Amino acid sequence: MTVTRRKSQNAKISPVYRGRRLVLLMVLLAGMAVMLVRAGYLEIFQQTWLQAQADKRQMRTMTVPPYRGQIIDRNNDALAISSPVETIWTDPRKFWDVRNNLRKAIAEKDEDSAAAQDKLDDLDVNLQKAEALLSMTSGELTKLLTDNKTKRFVRLAVQAPPELAQDIADLNIPAIGSHSEYRRFYPMAESVAHVVGFTNIDDSGVEGIELSMNQELAGKAGEKRVIQDGAARLIEDVEQVERMVPGQDVQLSIDRRIQYQAYKVLKEQVTQLSAKAGSVVVLDARSGEVLAMANMPGFNPNARGSLKPENYRNRALMDAYEPGSTLKPLTLAAALEARVIGTEVSIDTNPGKLKLGKTTVTDPRNYGTLTLDMVLAKSSNVGASKVALLMDAKDHWMFLNRVGLGLRPDSGAPAETNGSLSYYDKWGEVDRASHGYGYGVSVSLLQLAQAYTIFANEGVMYPAKLIRQTEEPVGQRIMKPENARAVLRMMTAVVKEGATGRRAMIDGYTVAGKTGTAFKYINKKYRKDRKVVSFIGLAPASDPRLIVAIMMDEPRVERANGGRLVAPMFSKIMSSSLRVLDIPPDDLPKQRASSKTNGGAS
Repeated sequence: MTVTRRKSQNAKISPVYRGRRLVLLMVLLAGMAVMLVRAGYLEIFQQTWLQAQADKRQMRTMTVPPYRGQIIDRNNDALAISSPVETIWTDPRKFWDVRNNLRKAIAEKDEDSAAAQDKLDDLDVNLQKAEALLSMTSGELTKLLTDNKTKRFVRLAVQAPPELAQDIADLNIPAIGSHSEYRRFYPMAESVAHVVGFTNIDDSGVEGIELSMNQELAGKAGEKRVIQDGAARLIEDVEQVERMVPGQDVQLSIDRRIQYQAYKVLKEQVTQLSAKAGSVVVLDARSGEVLAMANMPGFNPNARGSLKPENYRNRALMDAYEPGSTLKPLTLAAALEARVIGTEVSIDTNPGKLKLGKTTVTDPRNYGTLTLDMVLAKSSNVGASKVALLMDAKDHWMFLNRVGLGLRPDSGAPAETNGSLSYYDKWGEVDRASHGYGYGVSVSLLQLAQAYTIFANEGVMYPAKLIRQTEEPVGQRIMKPENARAVLRMMTAVVKEGATGRRAMIDGYTVAGKTGTAFKYINKKYRKDRKVVSFIGLAPASDPRLIVAIMMDEPRVERANGGRLVAPMFSKIMSSSLRVLDIPPDDLPKQRASSKTNGGAS
């Protein structure tokens, strides 16, 4: 009986179950049909839109920074190079969105709240680790994020090592990432800083050759599409949108060996004399190329955070000063070209002074009658004034203008000074005389060195250049060869025993040059306690290869003059430069004896 009853009950329930199963099956089939239709619709009609949405979340267009070109010296030694660094950044708005979402999940107290709490705790711990890595104080990073919570981009560190950026990335802090850049490094540091200059935080040149040649050095940034994960980490490069063009290398005419020696000597002397400033220029006399250009005060472009902007000035080409007696050889050259004197004339400087209206030109003592050699050797202001007064003002002005006074040298550096050379129709008698011994005009040290190339090349001037020349330099004839040779010979009398430039002598080499001492014009009067002292010379004088010009601004010592303070610097810099370039001596004992024998025979 019992068995029969169960069978009867099962028979009665079975159709109901079958109906329910049928309904469930139909619902499932309907759901699957809807899903298939929906999938087909999305695949066929919404594919483009969906791909775009995916790209927005995962695909990014990244800028590929260009590799900045090197600055190298004439021997291909690096003066400025780029090394890879990272800029670490944060998106404060996104950071706070993530943090607020975690707090919201915790407040809901559902099954996800525990996981959200763990993530929030990890975030706080990792923020502290990031502060330590970034050398921040405790709480500093949180405060930075709070103070900038509406911003989308804030730098946390610039020019950071790639290793530091990777350590930060490993913390997986939301909205903190990094991108690659390049940091400029200067191997010769302060010794060539004024010439090379430096770049700013965006790797763009702001001083020196870095500025004047920025377009060539900078290159052009590229773009590429990449896939990133939620933490902005790179997963895959997709395609190159625009090719990155690396910067070109720029080769300077500078010889780093000569540059270093010039800077070393200049720094020692400026420090010893407590001078306000100083500059050195070394030129290749046959091409006008600048082999060295050093300045003090100096600065280290690799660590310049605490330096003053005035230390960045390349005084050798940006500052103009009255050259004083270093202009006298150009006065004699102009007079020879104007044919108002001959090479054998003598100048009567008695009684050691020259009265011009209310102005009196004086010499240290009465030198009497001087040959042109002795006008330079004794550095006679009276003699130079009388020679200048023999010339027509127009002829004198035209000569000075032809050798580059009052004109930018256009050497390849930025912000060169023109100096000053007033037009000749404004010259009175005092102006004509003072221009003869280097007052009333102003020049940069580079301008003066460039002008002296006429004495090295038999009257042809070569423009001064900081960029290495790939073609034969083209000079401009300024004066007759015989007149240039005559003035060069006269300048050798300056660098002999008993003359003002005797301390510029170099064993084994003949030297031609000129000392200079000029009072500074301050508040409409010349200050005898403020001087600019200088020396410029050529060697070997028999066949000049190098020109060295040196200027010292306001040395704080007694009896400051170019012959006493600057001529010894010239001797050191010129002699080391001659050795570096392996230029043979022209004044060894055997050569002197041979010269005397040949002279006697003729």
